[in-house]
Amino acid sequence: MKSYKITKSFTIEEQIEDSNASLKDCAKIKLIRASICPSDVALFQGKTEGVSLPITPCRIAVGLVSESEDITLRKGQRVMLSPYTRLENGSYVINGLKENGYLGDYVYVPLHNIYTIPDGISDNSITFIEDIAMALNVIEKLDVEKTKYVMLYGCTTVNLIIAQLCIYYQAIPIIIDNDNARLSIAQEQGIYYCINYAEEEVLQKIREITSGKLVDYLILDSDICDEIGRMLHYVRVNGKVAIVGYDKSVQSLKGDFSPVIKNNLTVYGINDGYGEIETAINMLATETVNVDKMIDSIEDIADIQTTLSNLAKTHNYFKTIIKC
Repeated sequence: MKSYKITKSFTIEEQIEDSNASLKDCAKIKLIRASICPSDVALFQGKTEGVSLPITPCRIAVGLVSESEDITLRKGQRVMLSPYTRLENGSYVINGLKENGYLGDYVYVPLHNIYTIPDGISDNSITFIEDIAMALNVIEKLDVEKTKYVMLYGCTTVNLIIAQLCIYYQAIPIIIDNDNARLSIAQEQGIYYCINYAEEEVLQKIREITSGKLVDYLILDSDICDEIGRMLHYVRVNGKVAIVGYDKSVQSLKGDFSPVIKNNLTVYGINDGYGEIETAINMLATETVNVDKMIDSIEDIADIQTTLSNLAKTHNYFKTIIKC
């Protein structure tokens, strides 16, 4: 049984592990897809503190049941492997960050970390379920209301999913980015208000769109944003702000934070989708969320060293999927 482990900064190596683990309360899963997210890249770069190496990255994966003593799982059945392992004390750990993740050929997984997936959802789409769960956590935490304006910084996977959920819940998303190709993808998702901040004066556009009221909510993707500038000035008095990201190793977020005090803003930090996995699966199955345009590339597991090295060189707006 093969797994790929980060052994030191900028190094990931194939390792052979014992394939005769007990099936008590577990199932052996043949991995077919895994997802790379910013926390995996940060681990590869050696930026994440408190992690014991070697460790297998990838928080979420898709696989086929190979062996199981559980009567609800049949051989060959397609399943999703959870990013989170519940602990006896009621808390949880994130797989691929505090515990080994899912990058390999086979893996033994606790039964409570296995989700069956409805037919009709593609293997690649399943790898977005944690992104959808995180987006749901954002919507719930902010308590987004109908007809209210939600500004999102960055055409990233998570933000585009949040924007789709805003439309579903009848709020009004406004997305800003400096890349017209990414903004075109946002428009294809039904997001009417798209602003290129490299070409337009954002505050003026926000005032035009909101009839001078400014936005009710601001969402920043910290995985691609390390400079918020004056964006908090776009939020109305008593508004809410969410800073969202997978990479907990972020060192600083620069900008003018004075509106937090001046305008009594409430700021939340959200870094996972715990508690929303089942709802996320349903959102994907019912096509409430569409992720087809959010795949950056699909790479072979044998090229994982090169793939992670390339991802470490830039901000990653869309999803990289590993074919196991």
